[in-house]
Amino acid sequence: MKRRILINASTCVVGGGVQVAAGFLHHLHARLDVIGWEVAVVVSPQVLGECVHLGPKPGWRMMAIAPSPASLIRGMGSRRKIHALIRDFQPEGCFTVFGPSYLWLGIPEVSGFADPSVTNPNKFFLRNHGMLAALRTRFNGMVKRLAVRRVRRFWVETETARRGLALRLGIPEGRIEVIPNVVNTLFVPDAAGPPASRIRFLYLSAFYPHKNHAFLLPVAQALREERPGLEFEFVVTLPESSAAWITLRDSFARAGLEDCVRTLGRLGIRECPAAYRDAHVVFHPSLLEVFSASYLEAFAARRPLVATDLDFAREACGDAAIYFHPDCPAEAARALQSAASDPERRAGLIEAGLLRLRSGLTAEDKNERLLSLIKNSIWP
Repeated sequence: MKRRILINASTCVVGGGVQVAAGFLHHLHARLDVIGWEVAVVVSPQVLGECVHLGPKPGWRMMAIAPSPASLIRGMGSRRKIHALIRDFQPEGCFTVFGPSYLWLGIPEVSGFADPSVTNPNKFFLRNHGMLAALRTRFNGMVKRLAVRRVRRFWVETETARRGLALRLGIPEGRIEVIPNVVNTLFVPDAAGPPASRIRFLYLSAFYPHKNHAFLLPVAQALREERPGLEFEFVVTLPESSAAWITLRDSFARAGLEDCVRTLGRLGIRECPAAYRDAHVVFHPSLLEVFSASYLEAFAARRPLVATDLDFAREACGDAAIYFHPDCPAEAARALQSAASDPERRAGLIEAGLLRLRSGLTAEDKNERLLSLIKNSIWP
């Protein structure tokens, strides 16, 4: 009799979580005949959008769930649907790509965890929060710590995250596996050089307060002050109808810099390579991460990277980025100018990024390690 497992990717709704889930599901679908499992997969609509072409096959069923079961009130119906699926399918365990699942299952659960406000908070990450938002974020962190205590094994993407999660949950580090991030196999870099146009600084990220989109305006002002004749624009990936984009756009307009920011809207994985192709520099001013896929995508796309000088970025990027202090827009502006206009420095950053890619895991390596973690944790 085949072993049965529930794969839960329903909590992956934006950004890197969607990419990781989609990459893993493509690998699992291709390997299902070899590993001999029966799987029931629950996905968010965003993950489904990256997996719609995965055809039916014996031992594979996939169902979209919305809204996310991680939503305390609106997710009640989604949680009921997943529990009904469990009663029908009778899996022996659950793999949640990124938790908490908030399902309180009666079966063993293996879970990824990638909330840096729990694993490695720092003194900067609440900067763009109001008082109530900061209290909500801290409360949510406490709830998440409680919600994942029943997880049998975890996986995280960095050593920094493993140490932080073990400390904050009061568990041995041995219960947490480090499986580094990789470039998604669906991300196919475009080898073309950036266009001969105004300099484009790409910030490819979903919106959260800690992603620090508000920092783009003071950096733009510093650039305009230091280099009045420089033609540049910041390119973001916020949905055009979102409050985050409207707020950012209007702030630039009030400062007389309305031509220095634009959005591409939300991009799917396959659409991202074109965004990197058309950029001169990748900018990542986030105040908090476990690991951003944008770092590796910048390396793969052969674009220099400018990142916040914080521990998560240093661990992920090493000497393949120019760093700036989170409190200094002028320092960020100088870093962006250097990355855009200094040919020797650009070449050094690009080569360092490619070296980091070559020394890391492949996408197949990562997904095979996830499969091994599931097998060894649920059926030890």
